[in-house]
Amino acid sequence: MVKKIWQSLFLVLGLSLIAVFQLAAISNWPPFFNQLNAVLITLVFTLFFLGFRAALWGVLISGLWLDLFSFNFFGLYLITFFLVIIAAERISLKLLTNRSFYSFWLLLLVATVVDQVVINLLRYFSADLSAVFFLSQKSFWLALLYQGIWATILAALLFNLSALMTKRLQPFFLEKKAIV
Repeated sequence: MVKKIWQSLFLVLGLSLIAVFQLAAISNWPPFFNQLNAVLITLVFTLFFLGFRAALWGVLISGLWLDLFSFNFFGLYLITFFLVIIAAERISLKLLTNRSFYSFWLLLLVATVVDQVVINLLRYFSADLSAVFFLSQKSFWLALLYQGIWATILAALLFNLSALMTKRLQPFFLEKKAIV
């Protein structure tokens, strides 16, 4: 019981700090570096290693922080992260069969694409409709490319670090019994 409480507190505090760090620091970095979406990567990491329920709590916590302090309409990040986690969970259950690096990498890339499309769609329909549609803008594709690069780098780093720390991701081999 005490272990679950500490894990929950660690999740709440960690995701809160990452969301605030995303808003306060990462968004002010130079162009390539400000495309690091630490909250999204953390949510997919939470989904992949801790499960759907923990990821939904993460969506609620980090989405609330980002919505409170961003200049977009309230609920943009909650809606987006919720849809991203639902899509990642569906892909994880239907297409991916194991907890390998490639599965984690694919989930991060899919989450990045879904995140960018949903955020831009919601911004497009909530703002001035006379603006150019986001799919025809170079900035959308460049941001998607940069976030994909960050997702690839951090997938390799986070997966390998977590593989060193836990036995859940260790490869196993079936032993063949010799036929006498």
